[in-house]
Amino acid sequence: MVPRLLILDYDLTLVNNLYDFFEAVNESRKAFDLKPLSLVEFLNYFLSDELTWRAAPEGSSEYFWRFFRRIYRTKHGKPIAGAAVVLELLKSIGVRNVIVTGREVPSSSIWLELQGMGLDHVIDGVYTLYDLTILGGREESLFDKSWIISYLLSKSSVERSDAVFIGDYWLDALSASRAGVLFIGITGFEKRAHDLLKHGACRVVRDFYELLAALYELCRSGVCICENV
Repeated sequence: MVPRLLILDYDLTLVNNLYDFFEAVNESRKAFDLKPLSLVEFLNYFLSDELTWRAAPEGSSEYFWRFFRRIYRTKHGKPIAGAAVVLELLKSIGVRNVIVTGREVPSSSIWLELQGMGLDHVIDGVYTLYDLTILGGREESLFDKSWIISYLLSKSSVERSDAVFIGDYWLDALSASRAGVLFIGITGFEKRAHDLLKHGACRVVRDFYELLAALYELCRSGVCICENV
C-alpha cells in the first residue's frame, strides 16, 4: 500500500542548496540597498525563523520575498541524500513524483537544474508559483502552495488520502493542511524539525532514506490508505 502521488517541495527538500539561499538573500538585499548579511547572521536568523523579517526592509517584506523567489537559483547545491535512489524506486512501483516549489520562475528553469543534478528522470512534473499566476490560482499567504496542490490532485484524479506532501518549512505543513493532504517534514536541523511537528507534520525525517522508511511505516499502519499500485 503506497501513496499514488508524492508531492515534493524543491529547495532544501529535494536539493540541499542552503548556500544558494544565502546568496539569493544577499542579492535581494543589494537590490533593496541593504548591506549583506554575514553567513553567521544568516544561519542564526534561518534557524530561529527570524529571516522573514530580519532580511527584508521594514515595510517591504512582501516585495522583498517576491523578488527573492524570482532570482533564487541552485548553483552550489546537490540532491538530499537518497533522493535519486528512493524516488526511482517509488516511480518504479507507480508513484508519481511531482515538485511544487515556492520559486516564482518558469518550470523549465527547475527542469534544467534537475537535469544538471541527474534527477530529471525521477520527476514526473514541476509546478511553480509562476504557474500559479498562469493558471489563475492564488496564495492564501506568501509562499502558500495549497491551491497548486489542490489543482494537481484534481488534474491527476488523485484523492487527498492518496497523496503525501514533503517539505522542509512550517509553511509547507500549513499548505498541506489547507489542501487536506498528509505532510512529512524533512530537515537536518533540530529546531526546524520541532517547528514542522508543531505545525502538523506526522513525521520528520533527515533524508530520503528515512523518508522511505517513514512512508513504509505510515502505509503499513494504515495512515495512508491507497490502492496497491
